[in-house]
Formats: sequence, structure tokens, C-alpha cells
Amino acid sequence: MDVSAIARTAAGADQNAGQRGDQVELGKTEQPWVRPSIAEGIGTYFLVLGGVGTAVLASGFMGALSVALAFGLTLVVLVYVIGPVSGCHVNPAVTVGLFLARKIDPRAAVAYIGAQCVGAILAAATVWLIADSGPFGYSAGAQGLGANGYGLRSPGGFSLGGAFLTELILTGLLVFTVLGATHIQAPVGFAGIAIGFVLTVGNLVAIPIDRAGINPARSLGPALFAGGWALSQLWLFIVAPLVGAALAAAVHRALRPGPRVRASTAFRALPAESAYRLAEEAARLEGVRSSIEELIRTSASDGGRQPAAGREPAGWAAHPDGGSAQPYPDDRPRAAHLPDADRADPHRSGRR
Repeated sequence: MDVSAIARTAAGADQNAGQRGDQVELGKTEQPWVRPSIAEGIGTYFLVLGGVGTAVLASGFMGALSVALAFGLTLVVLVYVIGPVSGCHVNPAVTVGLFLARKIDPRAAVAYIGAQCVGAILAAATVWLIADSGPFGYSAGAQGLGANGYGLRSPGGFSLGGAFLTELILTGLLVFTVLGATHIQAPVGFAGIAIGFVLTVGNLVAIPIDRAGINPARSLGPALFAGGWALSQLWLFIVAPLVGAALAAAVHRALRPGPRVRASTAFRALPAESAYRLAEEAARLEGVRSSIEELIRTSASDGGRQPAAGREPAGWAAHPDGGSAQPYPDDRPRAAHLPDADRADPHRSGRR
């Protein structure tokens, strides 16, 4: 494997990305949040389609567990599909939490939230059209279309206070997980699993209480088509998740304070941190390559000569962890290991 080629490729990709960004900035032909916002709308569409679609069309066959898994597994997939493009918020509460944690520009946050709401509304319309095509039709107003509710509209009869506390805590947990799993010190590549799992757990807890909102866009889409009671109770499923997101952002910043990141680069949390790790690893590999080349050149120039006084012999290298230098005898000429008599006549070494 050519280490220098890997390093040059990573550096070149970063340079090209920077050049493209400069061209967009100079030409002002496209705002930096346009494509990420489109990705957010698409991602939210499929999240609501998978979760609410399962609740409306399949919950009678598999129960609440199927709905929870549908939301969680869809989010896992989306993190790896659109995460490199937008960070995969697909939830206004997550976007607000990242904004308060200073990981997203205000204009981008507004665009994200707008795209998420549009995606959720389109997904709810799709679910309604599919459900209505069945043999008995489907009434969104009478059957709810998976809309969230409390009191008489709660599956378990839970009150406003119970539903509010549930939405606040579970949305806070989701946002706290997103902030922690995408932190620069978090293990690379596991964010999607952690975030998807916590959404699954949240749905398992909240479905019997209020059909699990934990996402203002997810609550908005079905409520617009259900109308009536769903719209009158919608405020709770917007306010409580946003309060939970704000608390999660405050706790995260208290536990993991760090330097501010420029808004121009931080509005894509996952890709930005991944690029930082790639650049750091490329620099480390380039340093290793330079050390190996220097060692080879030193060995070749010394040949079979004895090292001069005060000079380190060929093959002498420092440990990569910063420890004391150690010799590597295999890198020195074989004659340097033989006694003087055997060095003069190497054939004698085999007759001992």
C-alpha cells in the first residue's frame, strides 16, 4: 500500500472541496445549505413514511414493537446515507439542539426545519393515500393517521403532564445522544447505531403514552390530515421536544466544553468531524512514510561501513511512542555482527 498516495489523495480531496467552496462563495450561485436541506427533507420523508406507515398499516399485525423498530432502523440507515451530506438531523428538535450547541448556522437551521416539516407532511400524505386505497378506505380524522395525543386520545389514557414529561425527557435523551455520538472524541462509525437504538427505546417507552412524538415534524404531518383534536394537541408535541433539546444542549456543553467551531463548517456535524479525523490520520501516515524513507536512505548511504564515533548506526530509530531509541540489528550489514577474523574470511563462520 502506498501511504504517500493515500495522504496525497486525502489532502487533494480536502483541497478540492475548499476550492469548490470558494467558487460557491465568490459566485454566490448556491447557498451552502441548499443541498443539505434537500437531503433533510428526503430523510425526514422516509423516516415518517417508515414509522408512521408502520403504525397505520402494520401495527395491527406486529404491535408497538414493530413501530419502534421501524423508526429506529430507518434512522440508522439514514445516518449513513445522508449523514455525510447534512448530518442527518431529520428532526427539528435535533436541529435546535445542534444550533444551541453552536454546531449549525442559524440560516441553515431555519432551512433544515422547513425542509423537515415539508418532508413529514408529504410522508403523511403518502401514508394516507396508501391506507385509503385499501378495501375499506381510511378516514384520517376518525382513525387518526398515527397522530400523537394525550388524555382521551392517549392509547393508555395518560394525562397532559405525563405526555409532556415523556416527550421532554425522551427527546432530550435523543439530542444528548446525537451530540455525544458525533463529538470529535467519540468512536468513529458508530453514531448511527447509537442514535437509532436510542430512538427505538424512546418509541418503546412513549408509544403507550402518546404514540411517541419525539420529533415535531413527525407530529406535524399526521396532525394536519387528522385535524380537530390532533391539531388542538399539537402544541405539546412541539414545545416539549424543543425544551428537551435545549436542556440536552446545555448539559452537553457543560460536560464537554470545547472550542467554538465556525458556523460555515460546523453546520454539518458528522462530515466535518469525520474530515478532521481523516486529515489527522493522513498527516500521521505521511510522517511515518517520511521516517521510513529517511531510515532507508541512511542505511543505503552507510553501506557496510562502521558508524563514526558519536554517530547513530544505520537502523537506529526512536520508538513511535516517544520512548528511548533502540537498534534494529537486521537493518545493519551482516558483517558488522561477525568477529574480526570471520569478517576477513566469511567462509570460516560455517566451520565452527
